[in-house]
Amino acid sequence: MIPLLTDWTEEDRAAKGLRRGPAALTEPVHRTALELAAEAPLLLLLAPPGAGRTTMLRHVARVAAGAAPDPTPVVRNEAGVAKPEAWDAPTVTPVFWTPGLALDSLPDRALLLVDDAEDAALPDAIAARPGLRGLLVADPEVAGGWVLPQGFRRHRLLPLLAAQRAHLPEALRGPLFALPGYLAIAQRLGVTATSAPVLRDTLLVRATPAEADLLDAGFMRPLLEARMLENASPAMLALRFLEEGPRLAATLRHVVAADPSIAAPLAAALVRTGDAGALLAAEIEPGIVPGLVEALRAIVEGGQLGVPQRAQAGRELARRGDPRDLAELVDVPGGEVVMGSALTAPSRPVHRVAVGAFRIGRYPVVNALYARFVAATGRAWVSPARDDPSLANAPATDLTWRDAVACCEWLTETWRAEGRIGASDVVRLPSEPEWEWSARGTQPESDAPVHPWAAPWDGDRCNGDSAGLNAPCAVGMFPRGRSPWGVDDMAGQVWEWCHTLWGPEMALPSFAYPWAAGDGREAAEGSRDWRRVLRGGCFSSPAEKANAHYRGSLEPDGFWRGNGFRVVVG
Repeated sequence: MIPLLTDWTEEDRAAKGLRRGPAALTEPVHRTALELAAEAPLLLLLAPPGAGRTTMLRHVARVAAGAAPDPTPVVRNEAGVAKPEAWDAPTVTPVFWTPGLALDSLPDRALLLVDDAEDAALPDAIAARPGLRGLLVADPEVAGGWVLPQGFRRHRLLPLLAAQRAHLPEALRGPLFALPGYLAIAQRLGVTATSAPVLRDTLLVRATPAEADLLDAGFMRPLLEARMLENASPAMLALRFLEEGPRLAATLRHVVAADPSIAAPLAAALVRTGDAGALLAAEIEPGIVPGLVEALRAIVEGGQLGVPQRAQAGRELARRGDPRDLAELVDVPGGEVVMGSALTAPSRPVHRVAVGAFRIGRYPVVNALYARFVAATGRAWVSPARDDPSLANAPATDLTWRDAVACCEWLTETWRAEGRIGASDVVRLPSEPEWEWSARGTQPESDAPVHPWAAPWDGDRCNGDSAGLNAPCAVGMFPRGRSPWGVDDMAGQVWEWCHTLWGPEMALPSFAYPWAAGDGREAAEGSRDWRRVLRGGCFSSPAEKANAHYRGSLEPDGFWRGNGFRVVVG
């Protein structure tokens, strides 16, 4: 068995991937499903049928119960970095879910393992049972849009990397066999194939009665159904999709794989079936499809589909040219902001600060805009998002405080020349009061975290840990999380640099609250290593950090994939 990897990396886990000063991009080192299950007591793993979900659950159950894991090093990335996996948690009693199982009857320190989860209420029931651990695996088409209770994490199982298959016979190293199910069939039959339809047809011809069970595998059903639909017209296929919904998506992908010429007419028909059809159309046809850009924009801005589906729409919209004004500025009136919270020491005491009127970026600065700055100035930018067209509308990250300041200076001159701002206007980073006023508006002091949407925590209102993306996504994707002044993405998504100084120590700021304008904390220059304030949390932040008042900090030369910024114009 090849241990399955997840989208959670050592970079994410250890110091949040912080880097200081010049650095080269390195290949992420992925954590295995076993290791992530040890780290996250409540976990939903998304993977399609055929991804090795059942075998993985059995492996977790065996090791979590006390069996020694295989000491063979596990390949963690395409660079071949390998090390043994481990269960870094107390041993547990594994229990596999069956319908009707009473959660209250489970022993203490039980780990509930749920294969092919389909009940959206089950995560809430597990989270409500004190001391119960839960590991659920589910099809992204089914569970990708679930709103999870606080404390539940959502991640993805990765396909097998090429480096993980390097020890296999050369005929089994092709992209098809990144799906463990296809690899298992090929190994059992002793055959090779270059595509899923070819593997299916080989199986139909060569399978013996003893191997007929392979045809019953869940991931084979769409392939078999696709064979029966290969002569159907695009209009008929779109009608079937309208009737059956996303369940038919896998089947239609196989139809297109068998006959790529049908992709364009099928995509044109699918766009007219609704949001799910538009997403599938974008996936199967990379070219121009009438009405598709408008449909993708509506999915992103509407906030009605599940988070993974909206994120997919955002990536497809970026590839096709996002028509939104991603540098839009929002007018924020002057007023008196309630700053701080009694929940954490750096945010105490709660106090009031007068704030003048200003304009602020509706979104964090996105990759497309920051790339313009880099192209114009030649400034170094070490980020995998730099050349990824699907992330052009996502926040720019891997940026130091000095990078953000330099970009603001360039934007001042550029936007003056373009007429976006006045001749005397200046683009800069927000002060802490400006940032908090933009995020919380007139919301009063509270014993609970204060969020931009003026309501309790809701994992569907921001790109925080409950969203399960574990990465920045297209901006403006969470309209229900918009701040009282109409500013998007102020909780989660990326930590945002403020102009404000923090001090040399991470634990407590040298510039404590109450905030004071004249005490030097807003000085443009400070000791070179003195930290600057970060606000808002990021894609891996829980409710305690993804809010309007939590204060973070980082050295001005530090950067990682969860740090970005937004601008203020005054």
